[in-house]
Amino acid sequence: MKKLVLVLLMFSVFAVFSQNNQASTQTFINGKHYTELNPAYETANQEQVIVYEFFGYKCPHCSSFQAFVKPWHKKLPKHVKLVRIPVVFQPGWDIFAKAYYTSETMGIAEKTHQAMFDALHKEHKRFRTIEDIASWYADKFSIDRDAFLSTANSFMIDSKVRQSNNLMQKMKISSTPSLVINGKYKPNVKELGTHNAVLDVASFLSNQEAMNMGLVK
Repeated sequence: MKKLVLVLLMFSVFAVFSQNNQASTQTFINGKHYTELNPAYETANQEQVIVYEFFGYKCPHCSSFQAFVKPWHKKLPKHVKLVRIPVVFQPGWDIFAKAYYTSETMGIAEKTHQAMFDALHKEHKRFRTIEDIASWYADKFSIDRDAFLSTANSFMIDSKVRQSNNLMQKMKISSTPSLVINGKYKPNVKELGTHNAVLDVASFLSNQEAMNMGLVK
């Protein structure tokens, strides 16, 4: 009986090892697992591979994606950078794009990003104006409400929102969440099926780009 248990244990360990080894050597196919953008968007960054994450705070799929992209983001090497791009797909989404860029400008985005998703999709809070959002930030994170509003309504934030809309068009973003690796490659979410598979493709393409740029050997 003990020998049988030992054999089964060894078999299970071998199976796990085989699966991990297969995943690490998996190749993804252009045109199937991901799409190559033509023309590509020039990131103007030669020191890092840029992974753009297009999202909307009101998008439920973006909310569920956070549980996967957050730990992936934390493990990124220094030569890969995640850049979040809030999009405005529908009327009323503009105030949330402003909120994200304002939090980023004020240096609190990493602290507030998940909290905003939770407020909308778990606590079911309703924000109708940027003033409503400013009050929430002030209450929850003890920031200056007037400073938040002044920043949110500034020309700088307006320019960032317009730029995000421009990037969305240039990278042919029609749904969220969407990733674009280095302005060149977009994982095919429908083909891949799961959030983890999308991030596997993002990792594969990021490493490929890093090698092409001479950032890794």
